[in-house]
Amino acid sequence: MTEEIAATPGWVDERLDQVFAALPATDAIDSARRTYADCLARDKKPAAPSDILGAEFMECRPPLRNALLSAGVDHAAVSELDAALEALEAEVASDS
Repeated sequence: MTEEIAATPGWVDERLDQVFAALPATDAIDSARRTYADCLARDKKPAAPSDILGAEFMECRPPLRNALLSAGVDHAAVSELDAALEALEAEVASDS
């Protein structure tokens, strides 16, 4: 018996590397990135709105934002990252 594991399309990790490249490489930021990537890989909840691309990932970014701010990333950089991740989430949703 095999267990099905949720995953994102293969190109997502590469895109996350690009999005996070502007941030310093620290353990806290790396951990926040991994947690965010895991959130993207989860199965879509049945009640998630299907008419808004990326809506199933809405709960992924707030914890990432908080973790990045706690790690000392400035608000402007977090806002830029947030916009890039919103676009990424829409791409993931349309690709799945």
